[in-house]
Amino acid sequence: MSERKDLEIIASLVPEGSRVLDLGCGDGALLDLLQRERGCTGYGIELADANVLACVQRGVNVIQLNLEEGLAIF
Repeated sequence: MSERKDLEIIASLVPEGSRVLDLGCGDGALLDLLQRERGCTGYGIELADANVLACVQRGVNVIQLNLEEGLAIF
């Protein structure tokens, strides 16, 4: 399990096999946990370059997007 108890609590509330959209996913830690422990699939939305890279390194699907502007940065 995760070292972060808050992520474990959230993960316990998500039904197994769910499709998840994590807005402002940060480094992808929650999505990574949901994929590994709950068999979930989905995407994270994140703006910060370093966090997008961290998601990719974790194997988390991520879209770089500014939610306030609604424009993808590619």
